Amino acid sequence: MRVNSKRDDQAVSAAVATVLLFGGVVSIIGLMLVSMVPVIEELEGSIERGDMSSQMMILAEQTESLSENGMPGDSTEVKLIPLDGSLGWDVSRGGMWYSSTWQKESSFRMKGVLDFDNSLEIKHPESFTSAVCFDDLRLGPSRPFIYTPPMWADSAQIAISTGLAIPLGPVEVEVSNDGQVVQTADLQIYESTSVDLSSYNAPEITSSHELVVIYSKGDGGTSLLTPTQSSPTDNTGKTWNIPLDAGESRIHIFSEDSNQIEIESSTISQTHYAIDTEQFRTGVSFTHQFTLLQPDVIRVTTSTNSHLILQTEVNNISGSTTLISQDGNYLGHSFIAPSLEGKMEFSNPGSESVTITWRGGGTSIAALGNTIVAWPPAGIDGAPMLDADGDLFVTWKVSNQGNTGKGIYLLPGADTGASSGIQHEVIIENDGQTHSLSISRAGSSSEWNITGTSEIQGIIGNDVQNVMQSISPGTYQMNVTEGHPLRVHHISGDSGIIQALHDGAQRCSSVNMMASGWITVDLPWDSLSGQEDFKVMQAWKSGEFPASMEITLIGHQGASTHSNLATSWVFHLSRLAYSFSSSITGMEVAYTGGAIVTNHPEFTPTIIREPVDRSGPGPRFAATIPSLHPVNEGVIGGGSLTLDIELSSRETLASDIAYEIRRGWSEPYGAAIANDASDGLELSEDWAIYPGRLDLLTDYVGWVPDPSLGTSEAVWHTGGEAIQFSLQISALDVLMLEALG
Repeated sequence: MRVNSKRDDQAVSAAVATVLLFGGVVSIIGLMLVSMVPVIEELEGSIERGDMSSQMMILAEQTESLSENGMPGDSTEVKLIPLDGSLGWDVSRGGMWYSSTWQKESSFRMKGVLDFDNSLEIKHPESFTSAVCFDDLRLGPSRPFIYTPPMWADSAQIAISTGLAIPLGPVEVEVSNDGQVVQTADLQIYESTSVDLSSYNAPEITSSHELVVIYSKGDGGTSLLTPTQSSPTDNTGKTWNIPLDAGESRIHIFSEDSNQIEIESSTISQTHYAIDTEQFRTGVSFTHQFTLLQPDVIRVTTSTNSHLILQTEVNNISGSTTLISQDGNYLGHSFIAPSLEGKMEFSNPGSESVTITWRGGGTSIAALGNTIVAWPPAGIDGAPMLDADGDLFVTWKVSNQGNTGKGIYLLPGADTGASSGIQHEVIIENDGQTHSLSISRAGSSSEWNITGTSEIQGIIGNDVQNVMQSISPGTYQMNVTEGHPLRVHHISGDSGIIQALHDGAQRCSSVNMMASGWITVDLPWDSLSGQEDFKVMQAWKSGEFPASMEITLIGHQGASTHSNLATSWVFHLSRLAYSFSSSITGMEVAYTGGAIVTNHPEFTPTIIREPVDRSGPGPRFAATIPSLHPVNEGVIGGGSLTLDIELSSRETLASDIAYEIRRGWSEPYGAAIANDASDGLELSEDWAIYPGRLDLLTDYVGWVPDPSLGTSEAVWHTGGEAIQFSLQISALDVLMLEALG
């Protein structure tokens, strides 16, 4: 069977062309889809960024209102509904700092302060820098204040240290021994409790809020007490909470100006007046004695910045206390002294003799020596003013029959002029009393020696935080040979009291340098560089690393070599971050410290909402920092989430006249915040003509990136005028749960 077939070449070509065309169209469509996917994802990312930005704006407004106007215990609730991303906490990569100078034409800058290593860089080119002191602010939940009693303490009287906004509910205080809780107390405001420490081997006192703790040995004593809110310039204050046992006690208040003094307790409500007699080189003093039938908290308020000395067991009164100079540190050339009867000891840690004078008298103190005079001077009605031509330590001591020389008082650091240091001058009188040194750590670990009449060596650290060292009369020098600073108290006889510092307070390092550039300062804590977040949080809780810091710069000002020149406050702030993906992964919208920030698109730092501050009228600046921290029971992730935000405390960090205010922010958003805060600067003609010249900027008040564009810090510029500066921080505990319904 024959079949006739004929090839149609045109039809074949058409079919092949159709297939190829279809394949080309499919390829083009595929390429278009591939190129369009990032665009689609970027649009989706923009939607996610915009949606969460608006939700976090509501969160920011709620927390701002709660931070500035709320009282402890007040709370607010915010609901967040993520789209495809998730919410979580970043506890170690967020933070900011403020710094303020207290002297004209001076500045205080820092670098690396939010790192987790054990050093930072400071810059203060205007004068000689003597020392830097660090205080752990214990900011955040699960970061209790820790007090380690010294070995000599027989008992402790405890009350709450009230701040600007004090807790409404009870504050739990725990006493542990060798790691086991042996005593608890729920303290209400203005309640006190006592702890018998004599039967414990290794006691420790912890609390979620700062406490007033007074250690006592024997039959009472004398101590200069720290105010609940100290002035950062001279460490004077206007309020004191004093927990006292039953019996006779006495307070002595002295100030430069006339004073209205209010004294309150559960059974006392009195107002007294101390009037300036206008005697030359004489301040105002006031003494009040009272009897308590049971333990109580005495609340003292004054109308002017003052010092207060407490004396307990008045019928058997004894004691000694080291005075603070008018420059804010123990080593100084100008003091206001109490008018209490006793004796005054002047100690000179320097290499040249110093002459000190007061109304109607004076004396000289040899280099590395001391001089004791009867006190108060005859013919003075009030608090004598002391003026010296060099820096001295001044100690007031009770001097009466049977109690001469008894007491416990601080031996400040000769290198820092503050409560701790690596050098201490020790002069022991031959007064018939037994003498010993109480040596406590003000860092992580230290090796020390004492040279003089005899030589003594020792080690102190985490395992042994306090040691007692007997010492005979003579002159000694105590030095840290390796490690961190120490805090040293002189114990004479069998009685005395001191006010306790928490374990992270007043850790001071000597600088002893003047430089136009950056100076590296060792931090008196061990490094946590490279550690994971959970180890950082453990270190914050135990106090092994500061959970935010207050840094005090000490240096030369006029005749003084140890004035408080500047203060900075460094905050490790938790970031609430919404993580999502666009055309690339790793995008976020985050809220921290009052600011809303994002790195969308393409990791470009962008400020959605600036941190809130208040300015004017005139050269005024105020800020309240909302510090959000998660509680342990919260959840993270996607889905609808409810944030229960509760204000736990609000503290005033500063309220004084400042001459320069700076603000720094952690990267990657630091430079963006500094530039965004100065968005009105481009309207300044002075800045356009002289960019970078703050001294020539006269037509603008506000934030200026300094020293140039791209920096992560800014300076509040007022044209050289002094600034009424107020800084507060509000601690907000956040419980994040799945939303119901």
